[in-house]
Amino acid sequence: MRMSKGCGVVAVGVLWLGLTGGVALAQQPAAPAPDPAKAEAMEEIQFTRAELGSARQALVTQAMDLTAEEMQGFWPLYRDYRREATKVGDRIVALIAAYADHYDNLTDPAADKLLAEFVGIEKARASLKAKYLPKFKKVLPARKVARFYQLENKLDVLILAEMAEQIPLAR
Repeated sequence: MRMSKGCGVVAVGVLWLGLTGGVALAQQPAAPAPDPAKAEAMEEIQFTRAELGSARQALVTQAMDLTAEEMQGFWPLYRDYRREATKVGDRIVALIAAYADHYDNLTDPAADKLLAEFVGIEKARASLKAKYLPKFKKVLPARKVARFYQLENKLDVLILAEMAEQIPLAR
């Protein structure tokens, strides 16, 4: 698979980020004179993140079958969790963009740096889930927390599969 100026790889982050958070990229300062294709891909990421964030919440609403009392505890916590997940999503966008920038001439030092960031992102994702587990267990029965984590995992796996299909292997 051939990459044109890395925009194809950046665009893959769109779907992932939609499921991992909101539009935090809008808060980042603009880069000086960006490549028009890359700028367009980033705009698409922002738009899709907002749309898919809403879709994700709708899926969670439907799948969780919460009582009125459970909703009062769950939704504020869910919003906090998603805000933190957005920060991890921002790191993923940056990683994909960096990979796209280096794709045609990936050196060992650049690959090493990308790998370190990838592992850091994976650790951050696991840490976030571990951090919120006891919090969710305070507001929901363990069975419903398990359902929520299963749902999160299923949504993440769908996105990872899409990314794996679209992002070419390093040369």
